[in-house]
Amino acid sequence: MKTEMQRILIGLILLTTSLGFGQNNTENWTENDKTQYIKLKELANYVYKKEKTEISKDSLFNKYIFFNYVLNDTVSERRERRIVAFDTLFYYFKKTVDSIGLENLDAKPVRFYKNHKIYEPFEEEKTKLETVGGEKMYTKDNNVFAYYRKEEPENPLGVLLFEPETDKLRAWIMINQGGYRYFLTFSLL
Repeated sequence: MKTEMQRILIGLILLTTSLGFGQNNTENWTENDKTQYIKLKELANYVYKKEKTEISKDSLFNKYIFFNYVLNDTVSERRERRIVAFDTLFYYFKKTVDSIGLENLDAKPVRFYKNHKIYEPFEEEKTKLETVGGEKMYTKDNNVFAYYRKEEPENPLGVLLFEPETDKLRAWIMINQGGYRYFLTFSLL
């Protein structure tokens, strides 16, 4: 009886880890990678197939999305404009999760794609480049995940940037302008 119960428990654990955002081999992942992946998985589960009215912004900002600098902005007009922009931009993330489906979507650190075009913005020489204004346009590959359809793991669809101190999602859109690529964050709006 005890052995049968152990097999059932092991089966349940294997089943729950294989449902949506859970079939990655995490053997070469850092603890930071694992924490950010768990946060991404929780966020995807939270928004999947929900209507806009069913998703609490408070929950999003408290648990999953780094929005602190916007919420703490002392200029109320700018803060309100960024919150409105959030709705539009977050729709892109939610639409991706809904259209691909939790069971078909996965992600892993972008460093595993060093031989793929998606990794170009994170190549070491590019992380040192600056714009005319002196701001860095590229980031190192730390805290960046590539997401993909499970049936095509070698063909990532996009990248996600996590805020390293909170492990919350900071950006899910990368813009390419004039040969420079940068994450669209709410501090840019």
